[in-house]
Amino acid sequence: DGVYKSTDAGKTWKKMGLELTRQIAAIRIHPTNPDIIYVAAQGAINGPTKDRGIYMSTDGGATWKNILYVDENTGCVDLSMDMTNPRILYAAMWEYHRLPWEVKSGGPGSGLYKSTDGGLTWNKLENGLPKEKGKMAITVTRSNADKVYALVESDTEKEAGGLFVSNDAGASFNRI
Repeated sequence: DGVYKSTDAGKTWKKMGLELTRQIAAIRIHPTNPDIIYVAAQGAINGPTKDRGIYMSTDGGATWKNILYVDENTGCVDLSMDMTNPRILYAAMWEYHRLPWEVKSGGPGSGLYKSTDGGLTWNKLENGLPKEKGKMAITVTRSNADKVYALVESDTEKEAGGLFVSNDAGASFNRI
């Protein structure tokens, strides 16, 4: 039911908003400025909602702004920050919904994205990745900021999913 914050090592907690995001996949905090927070919001699992995407706070969670929104069926399932340059972010956006009789994973909204300006603008990463994507995960390695791993679900006959690596900060990927 939203984001909570503790300033006393978890003894007490305060609700900080984003109640309608429902499913929160990740929270990333700037390594030198704890007032800058990013939240990967999947949204409701069983229906369309505009409360999906990536939210950012620059005031410790007092206010939030949606900085990456694809559509009402696509939420953010993973978010990675380059700890050597925290203005560089990688996001995995996943189109999905779950009903009692059906699970839909993937669609035109699914994709991997990169920001180099702290989330103000985003570029879609596509070179070397399957065109049709389901659930994904992405991480930039701490030992080498040029190395990015992506785990991509893809069930099409033409393109297989799997583990992909980029050695050029997301410009291109190879299935490994």
